[in-house]
Amino acid sequence: MKRFPLTTLLMTLLLTACSELPDQPLNTDLNQTSCCSTLSALPVTALSVPFHQQVVMDADLPTLSSTVLYPSETAPSQPLPVMSYHITSDAPFSLLVRSYVNNSALFAANVLIYDQSWQLISDYSAKDFTYHTTGMRGLERVEQVITINPQLKGAKYVIITADPAILDKELPRKSQEKVYAESQHVIGNKQLPLTATFQPVGVVDITTSTSHSNEVLTLLTELGAKNREDAQPTLTHAAAAQAKDQWALYREKIDSALENQDVKQAAHIANLAAQQGFTQAKDYLVEQLAK
Repeated sequence: MKRFPLTTLLMTLLLTACSELPDQPLNTDLNQTSCCSTLSALPVTALSVPFHQQVVMDADLPTLSSTVLYPSETAPSQPLPVMSYHITSDAPFSLLVRSYVNNSALFAANVLIYDQSWQLISDYSAKDFTYHTTGMRGLERVEQVITINPQLKGAKYVIITADPAILDKELPRKSQEKVYAESQHVIGNKQLPLTATFQPVGVVDITTSTSHSNEVLTLLTELGAKNREDAQPTLTHAAAAQAKDQWALYREKIDSALENQDVKQAAHIANLAAQQGFTQAKDYLVEQLAK
């Protein structure tokens, strides 16, 4: 098997490592003394490429007034937890932000991107993130992959904080049973609506990669949960035999793509396999990349 760039392998290891949420309770007392009164006074963490960090967004972090973060908003001021980063790369890169559902709640994440003078360039709210249910594709969450080009717009800082506009609003969710029924094109049992509430505290993952590895980044993060095999429905003997043959075909295609040094194509094939229920695709791709 041919060797692959260290960046690709490192990103693979980082992304597959985060498959559980921290057990400690969240500190919800955001009315504690705030750290700063201006954006430029915030402590910053270097945002390199690659990079991965799981962050508990609660009152143990620095907090900043919403009127400082959102000067154009007219809503009453409220303290919000803040995690700030300094972009160290001059090349375009991808930033993946994931906010996890836990106990029917999730962090109302907002990604704010600033230039050298702390002028806002763009923002991305969790209300526009993509939802992924629990099961084959990992822990339940919303996520967004953002492409940042420091040379194009002069991006220098990234802030992760809460979006006050969506606090206490509900995120529609899907049960594993409903997802499976939809994948099999059958009508499942009726269930009560499932929702989660956007909160000013929660848990997020911050991950960067080179922009050309977007497909691998998206694939591996979507498939990065523990015990995925246990979430699969029980198959009959005939169905299991057919599934074994289908997985063998997907595996051969992944091998062929990797032999041709086409990691993006291998990621695409593994993603298709996962969508058909072959959640071992991620593990197989990781193993082959590591050889």
